[in-house]
Amino acid sequence: MIRPLLPVLGALFLCAQPFAAFAADSPATATTSVTPAQLRQQIEAKRDQLSGVASVATTTATGAATVLDTPVQTDDTPTQVQQP
Repeated sequence: MIRPLLPVLGALFLCAQPFAAFAADSPATATTSVTPAQLRQQIEAKRDQLSGVASVATTTATGAATVLDTPVQTDDTPTQVQQP
């Protein structure tokens, strides 16, 4: 009796999952227009909050480490000629 219903139930459960996910997301996206950059920032902030990274204090380097961390400026370098 249940054997003929297995493919039908399988198809029903397979198709119901994306519809449930779409229904859960639709009210939030329909009411506000969020750009992908804003959405990415919100996701990263939430991830940092959940993982505990947001509560870690960042230390600023002083002394010799600040000299080592500065980027190298190559604006005044001479032009190099390509040799064949």
